[in-house]
Amino acid sequence: MSIRIAILLLLTTIFCIRANAQYGDTPDDQKAKLLYDIPKYLLWEHDENITTMYIGVVNGDPDLFKRLRREARKPYPGAGTKVIVKEYVTVQDAANDPELNLLYIPYKPEVSQGIDALRNRPVAIVSDNYTDPRQIMIDFVDEKSGVVSFKYSSANLRDVGISVHENITRELHGDDISKNEILDDKDSLLASFRSALSQKEKELVRKQRLLDEKEREIFEKELTIDKQNRSIARQSQAINDQMDKLKAQKESVAKLQQQQENTRKELNKAAEQLEIKNKEVSFVETELDRQRRHLDEQRLAAEENLAVVNAEIATKQKELEQLNTNNELLNSRLFKAWMAIVAFLILLAITAKFYIDKRRDNKKLAEKNNALTLAHEEISKQKEEIASQNEKIIESILYAQKIQQAVMPTVEVFDQYLPEHFILLKPRDIVSGDFYWGTHIGNKFVYTAADCTGHGVPGAFMSLLGITFLNEIAGRSNAKFVTASGILTSLRLKIITYLHQSGKEGEQQDGIDMALCIYDKETSKLQYAGAFNPLVVIRDGNLTQYDADEMPIGFYENQSDRFTNHDIDVKPGDMAYMFTDGYADQFGMVDGRKKKYLIKRFKDFLLQIHTLSMSEQQQRLDDNLTQWRGDLKQLDDVLVFGTRF
Repeated sequence: MSIRIAILLLLTTIFCIRANAQYGDTPDDQKAKLLYDIPKYLLWEHDENITTMYIGVVNGDPDLFKRLRREARKPYPGAGTKVIVKEYVTVQDAANDPELNLLYIPYKPEVSQGIDALRNRPVAIVSDNYTDPRQIMIDFVDEKSGVVSFKYSSANLRDVGISVHENITRELHGDDISKNEILDDKDSLLASFRSALSQKEKELVRKQRLLDEKEREIFEKELTIDKQNRSIARQSQAINDQMDKLKAQKESVAKLQQQQENTRKELNKAAEQLEIKNKEVSFVETELDRQRRHLDEQRLAAEENLAVVNAEIATKQKELEQLNTNNELLNSRLFKAWMAIVAFLILLAITAKFYIDKRRDNKKLAEKNNALTLAHEEISKQKEEIASQNEKIIESILYAQKIQQAVMPTVEVFDQYLPEHFILLKPRDIVSGDFYWGTHIGNKFVYTAADCTGHGVPGAFMSLLGITFLNEIAGRSNAKFVTASGILTSLRLKIITYLHQSGKEGEQQDGIDMALCIYDKETSKLQYAGAFNPLVVIRDGNLTQYDADEMPIGFYENQSDRFTNHDIDVKPGDMAYMFTDGYADQFGMVDGRKKKYLIKRFKDFLLQIHTLSMSEQQQRLDDNLTQWRGDLKQLDDVLVFGTRF
């Protein structure tokens, strides 16, 4: 009976999906939803083996990629149980990915390249306003009305092993450019679909048997849990004793939070005053520069006039001397000599006038110089005040940095349990929203790399809250029963409770992305659980990524009850890396364009350096990021935590 109900539910899901003719408000919204919905109407060969649907985008618009990632977080009733969206820099990067199911290529010159590279693989290629119907599999058509529709060729899709469900036209308003061929093959497609349903029915029967076995296992585990509950009851007294200690810690945290809030208010007030002073200084400096230029122009003009007058006086003096020498010989020209003397006197009067004017100008210039000196002294005082305020702001932030460093574990804690490790922490500002933490629970060592919402002072506040809760959870945990997923689940509950998060609009939406590991040195066992942040393990030159759950430490609308726990057997020489998104999201200049570093390039670089010593790896990672960033600003806090077992 349960098998029939499951089959009916599957058929109802396939035939009753409805899509609004006008997706979203923008073409990017419409394209993102179509990319998410189209695979529900495609049938791959060996479709029963698909448990995860991988959708790729080649060098696409960042806004479209974000919208597609948001769509991928919704429940997915089509082929597979989970949707993962990947971003590729080139078509060749996508062709090298063996997990790809559907690939969106927005630029026309790269479509033919993608079709050739993936010709023998069951990958559905989605193009954008492509013009060659012989090559089109699925193609977006942007209409003038702002509505995005699409064309598809069932024949071209069938050539790569993909069938198209007949409801795709009615539900998603697509246009099959090979309709006649579909009508001819309708019976064969129906038979293929019935065969797929038969395979699904067999699979459901097999899963029903597995479900019965799981029920028996659950019954046995319930008996075991009952025994454990009795043991836990004996431990409750010890837990009550620890509660008193936790109350004292909470009071200490409350005082620290109040101090941090006071510091934040002082910083904001000082920043406003600094901005006002900077504007005043800029205005005064501009006015002083204008006055200096005007005085320089007046001084140059006066000096030029004085030089001309002095030259004329020198010339007239020579003429007068010549007249005196030849006075006896030039009696007949006495009248002319007197005329020359009169002219000389007139010139002398003019010279005297110029001299008086120059003294008056010099006096005015001296007065202006005194005014400039006073203004300069005022500017110097203002600069000293600004410098003093800057020093107070920096001192406050540096004090916050000391507080943050004080609550993080010391190097000796990690050296005791992880002899070979490195931690690269590069805050964007002085304090960081990224943090690392570690402690032992019995003979096991718990450590993490985390990324809080925001950076700078707000991110540092959130990191202090996360470290405090982790210490509290570790203090209450039993080494025998502790798990990485259990710690993340407990931490999420505390964050939601203390930040009063319930999903209402306008409330606090802060959270933490985290990768957390528990290492048992005696058994060489490593547990891992993650909230958005994955774990990368490199063994014998081969890289394996353990994916995190796509939900944060905080309120999330579609969150699961618990995080996924991964058990890993580690061997001597294995390298494990935890990291935040700051490294891969950093922009650099490539061929005159700003591009992100991206996670693929980051993992390739880890493969290059994983055999080096811990200090060399840390230095290479730091130098590589600096070289990639160039003159661009650091966008986010950066944290990389590497361990060799």
